[in-house]
Amino acid sequence: RGVADTTLKAVAERADVSRGTILHHFGSGDGLLGAVLDQVVESLDLPDERIYEGLAGRDARIRAFVDAIVVFNERSVSWWTMFEAEMQRPELQKREAHYWSVLGQLQAKALGPRLAADPLANAALLSVIHPATVGTFLWSFERAGVGKEDVRPILGDLAVDAVRRVAGRRRGTGGLS
Repeated sequence: RGVADTTLKAVAERADVSRGTILHHFGSGDGLLGAVLDQVVESLDLPDERIYEGLAGRDARIRAFVDAIVVFNERSVSWWTMFEAEMQRPELQKREAHYWSVLGQLQAKALGPRLAADPLANAALLSVIHPATVGTFLWSFERAGVGKEDVRPILGDLAVDAVRRVAGRRRGTGGLS
C-alpha cells in the first residue's frame, strides 16, 4: 500500500490501464509516486532567485524571501499535509531534500554571505517562515480583522528584526536580547 493506503491496482483501475502498464512506465509504485510528486512540486511554483530582482540591501531581500515563502506556504497546504503523513517514504524524502536545498539557497541569498554563515541568523529567519509560525500569524491577525496581504509585510519586518537581534551573537551567553 502506498500514499493514503492506495494500491497500484486501484491507481491502474482509476487510470483505466493495467498494473503492468504502470510498472512498465514507472518501474515501481515509488517511481510512480516520484513522477506525481515532480508534477505537484512543479505546479506549486517553488520560489526562485527572481524574487530578489531589482532589490538592493539585505533587509529588502529578507522581506522578499519571507513574502515569497508565505505565499508558497499558502499554496501548498494540502501538499504539506500529505507530505507529513507519508514522510517515511523514500520518494518523499528525496523531494523534501530538494525543497530544503532550494529554500536554503534562497535564504542564503536573502541573508548575504556574512549572515548566511551565521547559524543564529539562519535560525531566526527560518523560525519566522516556518509554516506553523506563518499559520499562527495568519490565524491571529485574521481574527483581529487584518487580511493576509497586510500580514505578509508584518512577517517580513519581524524577520528583519529577528535577524538583526541575533546576528553575530554567541550561543550560550544569554546575550540574545
